[in-house]
Amino acid sequence: MQQKFRAWDKKLKEMFEVSFIDFDTKLIGLNIDLEIIIFDFDDVILMQSTGLFDKNGQEIFEGDIVQFEDCYTESDFLYINKGIVEWSQGSFTVTNRDSVEMEDLLNGERLDVTIIGNIHQNQDILEVADDQ
Repeated sequence: MQQKFRAWDKKLKEMFEVSFIDFDTKLIGLNIDLEIIIFDFDDVILMQSTGLFDKNGQEIFEGDIVQFEDCYTESDFLYINKGIVEWSQGSFTVTNRDSVEMEDLLNGERLDVTIIGNIHQNQDILEVADDQ
């Protein structure tokens, strides 16, 4: 499987698809308005695809904010949990107050989660969740 990345442009404050990454020169090509524009590594934040899709068929990347139904272990009470997709200790996890292995959220070929934003454009989504 070919690795897929997207990048957050720190100056433009936008997300772009990655065309190429050159680790020797530390340059990255981003697809912007049908052109490939070259940036230094320091100007962007790279995010790798998990290779998984949410329940709506949207590809899940590191840095996405997802929500999913969760259950308290001591009761059958269901609630909506939110967290950030992160790479941690050799696997992708969803992290908020607790860390949940993404494999635990698998439902067939798609995760039983919904992407509701990403940490660069929608940080307020998690701040609201923390206040509750």
